[in-house]
Amino acid sequence: MSQIKTTLSLTFSVCALGIAIYSQIAQPPALATGPDYAESSALQSTQNGSHAVSQMGESGPKQAEIQQLTEQIHYLQERILELENRAYSTPMSSQSFEESVLAILEEKEQQERAAHRESNPVYGFYEDLPDDYEMRLKTDPEYADKLSRQLQQTVLNESLPVIDRLSAMGQLQMNMYVLNRTQMDTMSYDTVDAVIKISRGQYEDKLRVQALDVVAQTPVVDARIARSLLDIVEKESNDYMRATAAEGLMSQYYQANDEQYPGLKRQLANDILKLYNNDVDNQVYNLMQRMIGDEELLEQIRKDANK
Repeated sequence: MSQIKTTLSLTFSVCALGIAIYSQIAQPPALATGPDYAESSALQSTQNGSHAVSQMGESGPKQAEIQQLTEQIHYLQERILELENRAYSTPMSSQSFEESVLAILEEKEQQERAAHRESNPVYGFYEDLPDDYEMRLKTDPEYADKLSRQLQQTVLNESLPVIDRLSAMGQLQMNMYVLNRTQMDTMSYDTVDAVIKISRGQYEDKLRVQALDVVAQTPVVDARIARSLLDIVEKESNDYMRATAAEGLMSQYYQANDEQYPGLKRQLANDILKLYNNDVDNQVYNLMQRMIGDEELLEQIRKDANK
């Protein structure tokens, strides 16, 4: 690129010198009267060629200046030709240009990824995964287990940026779906609770919303998770988050069974009816009306609550 700049600079210099010569040649002589008029006319008539100019005694200094400028033009023309040949005949020049373009494109792509990750931290990791990521998870149990533990530690580490923790949680849940698992040691109550705390912390709304989104349908069933979701429905000011928490509470109810979680389904059924029968907060009542939807499900919830 520097050679091109140099070439352009020399070209402009040649143009400037050409204009200077033209000015010297084309400048009309000063008008004169009297005895000197004839001589001035003769001088003007001889300025059409460099040979005639060289014969004039009074034009000696101008002739030397013009000659010097002409020589400089020839020199600059030779330099331009040399630099052009060097710029377009050397393979490294085009290679360097290509590398510069690729570097700019790579930087732009990284900026776009960073912006995407910031706007959607839960799934911003996806674009950075290698092409064989899913297949390696399925065929290399040791790799899958090691990666899951690393992701869990990232979620639990409160000293890390929230964006990194949410991204790790999103990737951990995606790994469960890829491996077709409903349970994993690394997807524990502590892991889910850490993200629920983010949804209830003093963070930007977009981070709180996405934190709740990623755990509302968690496969981890736990009475403590259910209580946290119930509390969000009752106290959260953000209507979307209240609705998401209500969906999460219903998800806990659907997944609970008496064999694995004795008494939990009954507790959840009572919690849902408490919200459904809320006669203080109409928003909660309307929300649960939408969640339950029909009389058949409502009857089943009432039945489970009385077990």
